[in-house]
Amino acid sequence: MNRHLSSAGTAMNIGALVRGRESILLCLAAMLLFAASDVIAKHLSETFHPLQIAWFRYLAASILLAVVCLRSGLPAPSAASASQVIRGVGMAGATILLIAALKLQPMAEATALVFISPGLVTLLCVLILKERVPARRWLGVAGGLLGVLVILRPGFAGYNPAAFFSIGSAASWATALVMTRRAVVADSLATTLAYSALTGFVLLSLALPFVFQEMSFEQVVLSCATAGLWLAAHVAIAFAYRRPEAQVSRLAPVSYTHLLWATGIGYLAFGTIPDAMTVAGSVLIVASGLAALKGDRPA
Repeated sequence: MNRHLSSAGTAMNIGALVRGRESILLCLAAMLLFAASDVIAKHLSETFHPLQIAWFRYLAASILLAVVCLRSGLPAPSAASASQVIRGVGMAGATILLIAALKLQPMAEATALVFISPGLVTLLCVLILKERVPARRWLGVAGGLLGVLVILRPGFAGYNPAAFFSIGSAASWATALVMTRRAVVADSLATTLAYSALTGFVLLSLALPFVFQEMSFEQVVLSCATAGLWLAAHVAIAFAYRRPEAQVSRLAPVSYTHLLWATGIGYLAFGTIPDAMTVAGSVLIVASGLAALKGDRPA
């Protein structure tokens, strides 16, 4: 009897602890899923082209889209098809370039450089959307770029030109985010998701015959696993931002835990530990992003 009461009390305590924090926990889970997907992609990239690995991710997204369409019907045609296609190409480019970066760099370094995307979004918002940006966000951009230079260490022995794959991934993702602002104003969420999945899937399917290598059963399973984890992470983020308690200012900083997961899983899987320069640059990038985010909060 006492044991049952104790178990019930423990469950109630856990429920009280979680209540109101579901969105944060979903984002934390998403960052872990992204890191787990990336470590499998890095392993596969030792044998297979990044395009082939990315194709599996977009196959999973297209299958999910097909299921949604069967249940809810086809999404409406786009009123901003050019923005949608550019967004889809940007998202696909970000995925392909990140896998290329993971192939050639340690996980922590490749992941850290991708987090300059908020600064690149700021630059593109000024250039494309003609937005006004407060001074604090420009300081965040400058700090993030300084962090990139610390990690890149140009002119020093540790300089790795493969880091530009990570920067290219960040630039592609930033482009996709800016195009998202245009696309979601004109189209429904279902239409936007359809373009995201199908643009990448079609482009990668066209390229796949030129890079395809035959896979063993185990390698197919791993490819499906990296795709499933990647898709689950995106679904977790979508659910997190739909929670009633969700606030961007609370959830955005959680994305930086991806760095911690990537470092830990990278060490367990490959025995790699980031050096002091990578850690220092990562701290600069994260601190700059958080400072810029704080500046965006309403007083």
